[in-house]
Amino acid sequence: MKNRITLVTFLLFSCNVYLFGQGILFSPIQSVDRKSASTNTELHFSKITDTLDLPFFDNFTAENGYPSYNRWTDNQVWINNSFPVNQPDYNVATFDHLNAAGKPWKGLLNKSVFVYADSLTSQPINLQFYKTGPITTKNYTPSDSVYLSFFYQTAGLGDIPEAEDSLILFFKTKTGTWKRVWSQTGKNSSAFKQVMVPAFQTEFLHGAFQFRWVNYTKATGNLNHWHIDYVRLDRSRSSKDTGIRDVAIQFASPSLLKDYFSMPYRHFMDNFTDQTLPGHSITVRNLNSAVTVQTRFQLEIRNRYDSLVLFRPFSLSSKNVAPGVDGENFGQVKMDTLSGENPFLKLTYKIAPQSDDITPDNYNAAGNNNVFQSRQTFTPWYAWDDGTAEGGFGLNYEFLPDIKGQFAMKFDLLKKDTFRGLAVMFNQSVEDVSNRKFRFRVWRKLSPIGATDNQDELIYETPFELPAYKDTQNGFHYFYLDTNLLLDKGSYYIGWIQFQKFVLNVGYDNNYRYRGQNVKNPNLFYNLLGQWDPVDASVKGVPMLRPLMGSAKEHRMGLKTAVKSAIRIVPNPSSRSIRIEGIKGIKHFAVFSLTGKKVLESIYPTNEILIETLTPGMYIVYCTDNIGNTYSHKLIKQP
Repeated sequence: MKNRITLVTFLLFSCNVYLFGQGILFSPIQSVDRKSASTNTELHFSKITDTLDLPFFDNFTAENGYPSYNRWTDNQVWINNSFPVNQPDYNVATFDHLNAAGKPWKGLLNKSVFVYADSLTSQPINLQFYKTGPITTKNYTPSDSVYLSFFYQTAGLGDIPEAEDSLILFFKTKTGTWKRVWSQTGKNSSAFKQVMVPAFQTEFLHGAFQFRWVNYTKATGNLNHWHIDYVRLDRSRSSKDTGIRDVAIQFASPSLLKDYFSMPYRHFMDNFTDQTLPGHSITVRNLNSAVTVQTRFQLEIRNRYDSLVLFRPFSLSSKNVAPGVDGENFGQVKMDTLSGENPFLKLTYKIAPQSDDITPDNYNAAGNNNVFQSRQTFTPWYAWDDGTAEGGFGLNYEFLPDIKGQFAMKFDLLKKDTFRGLAVMFNQSVEDVSNRKFRFRVWRKLSPIGATDNQDELIYETPFELPAYKDTQNGFHYFYLDTNLLLDKGSYYIGWIQFQKFVLNVGYDNNYRYRGQNVKNPNLFYNLLGQWDPVDASVKGVPMLRPLMGSAKEHRMGLKTAVKSAIRIVPNPSSRSIRIEGIKGIKHFAVFSLTGKKVLESIYPTNEILIETLTPGMYIVYCTDNIGNTYSHKLIKQP
């Protein structure tokens, strides 16, 4: 999965915390070939699986991470539900300047260079003829009025494209060339807008028609975000055929915990009443323009052993959903009887609209936006963040002397335990700072706000560290302490100190809000001029730093000891991608070199796992299933 992080577009000089922005160039060309429309081929490949018939539809609810090869030939955009704002339904395709492994295209970060970055290309579609009976066909003509429609949004919770940036749509002609048929330049963050593009011109009516979006952008990494959703292509349409009859789930509460997204279960159990969210909910959107729809709601929760924990049937919850956004609250979930060291729950939300919910079915949708699944996890670390960064975070003091800068984030340790290290996600955008040194710090307390005399209680400082970029989906790097700290219950602060002026660019979760309130994060502090200050009111999200707690076995190479070896890696050896076979429900996947270095990692990996970025040689693959069993197998990476 892509390292999908972006930087919000403002500088907070008042608090000297930096959350960056970006830009894209509009393309002056009218048509391009495949090479020029996707200038980076390091991880770009075309996989033709079939020629499709109309109608074509994808709202991206059937996939997560990468597009489905049943409908798309490439894997560059990121399918997610964390970047968009008020999307038509859950999951969108997000474009930026990161390739399929979450790295800047060609490893290039240079804001003076402009490139074609992500693309999203359909499988071939038969626009030559269609069936009129069991054995009869009819050729497409312009009178069949084929139209492509889709929704797009700039930025969302990500970065706002600049006026020079562009998203471009191409259609493939009979001669095999790509013709530009629509484009949009960057501008301020906007709501989703629906676009209608005609595809009935004779040059597009052939047996291998395709369409493709490409974003043209500065080479600035994880910036300049565009989002696509609800893609429809069919005949007998018109430019006014924008109506939708659909009631869909948009998202659910990200966690059942009141404060943290995840935490150690044994810590949760010390005060589970106070740490449980009073109520959790789903949000639905009625896409009908003027029709109120009676809608029923259902919730099913199962534990790691697939045993039913809670079931709330449709018969207990029903309401009339007017056009727009509505929701349903399911109340508090009891989690004090779960078994296992770090258990989890699987939640399945369903809605049953009683009318006007037919558009996806009419287009033979692969996914079902009336069903949404999520997990509540417990982990051997505390995490404020949800694991996906919509921004980047760092100290900005370029107008100050070359002095030291410090950042600290508070967390509350609910139970006496061993502090073993930090998990950090480093964002890749604007500038590569992988050679800039800093030190992690752990404090028992900070000096009072505004105090100029140093009253900090520093309890640990690492040797100099360097940022470590991961080639995985929102990949965290693990820094283990050379001395484990036994910490009593109480409040602590984790962060860093740097002695040069640069932006460390730690991942920033812009979905986070302190206890669900749209207020500044009260747990973040910075120190640039010899005193601690709280961050500016605009900083409402959270940097992606996690304190690693617990026993050594929970953090051995980031995985528990492998207990089985029943998996198969196909193909093996491989040069480009692999599949894991032999088990179902892979929760966690990681690859280690023979020296014990973790080189690839993913949570809930897709069926096809890219390994192109690995150096040729032998590796050990570890994967964990949904009930906690861990498996291992050797992998040979070919050139």
